Amino acid sequence: MENISKDLKKIYLKRVYEMPNHAGQGTDRNVRNMRIRLQDEFDAVWIKYNKGKATYQEWDKALTKWLKSELV
Repeated sequence: MENISKDLKKIYLKRVYEMPNHAGQGTDRNVRNMRIRLQDEFDAVWIKYNKGKATYQEWDKALTKWLKSELV
């Protein structure tokens, strides 16, 4: 994670910090699997962004989708 842009890391940490403490608790199997899938998708987009193969908008969209799934 040494080559991560400081701006992206700052945005990521801010958005995760703003999540409520109860996020992602007490959900059924399908929702848990969706959260895991979206988290993996976000990780893949972040790696692509670091390699220059994804845009900031794709990174932000993947982050938003994952964090919204954590609130379900």
